[in-house]
Amino acid sequence: MQNHTISPADIPLLVIDDDTASRLAHELTSTGRPVAIVGRDYRSVVPFMVGRSGYTVALVADVDDPIQLADVFDRVESRLGPVTRTLRVK
Repeated sequence: MQNHTISPADIPLLVIDDDTASRLAHELTSTGRPVAIVGRDYRSVVPFMVGRSGYTVALVADVDDPIQLADVFDRVESRLGPVTRTLRVK
């Protein structure tokens, strides 16, 4: 699966809602560039917490809740820099 809309300079925030998003997350994290992953439960994000470089941030949050989403952006930006893309595959 190739996603040509994400450049090497981007810091994407990827919302994991399904298997397609999970496959894209695996592809992006395997490149070694900064990626932020957010899911609704630990089961969906643990694979991105284990054995990844320091350039992967994986968090559990409800992205439909504006307060939780703001916290996600704060945490990601403090670790990786400004989020340049938000991806939610539906």
